[in-house]
Amino acid sequence: MSSSSHVGLIYPEGSHSLRTMEDDSSFLGANYTLHLQRSKGYGDGVRGYGIQFEPRDAGPTVSMVFKDGEAFRSGLIQAGDVLKEVNDTPCGGRSFMEIMDEIVATDSCSFTFASK
Repeated sequence: MSSSSHVGLIYPEGSHSLRTMEDDSSFLGANYTLHLQRSKGYGDGVRGYGIQFEPRDAGPTVSMVFKDGEAFRSGLIQAGDVLKEVNDTPCGGRSFMEIMDEIVATDSCSFTFASK
């Protein structure tokens, strides 16, 4: 396996680079989208992306980001971030399990989060 990361980042307004985001507080509270590749080291389920979710009223919410997983390597996903879209499909009006089943069904996934 290659040591290169499979994390694709799309920043708010499409105008940020990782370097400018480190000192840019405008990113806080914004939506952001990442494309992640599942790592078999964390298993075949949702955890394979290095993320654990829990159901909340606001939507599926990140409860844990596993160290050294794809989500951790992005440097963006934090516990408390709310999942808004999976593969460009809004999460609103869908059950938690329906959303998790969609994530598990593929080895790569696009996630849109609202940061806490």
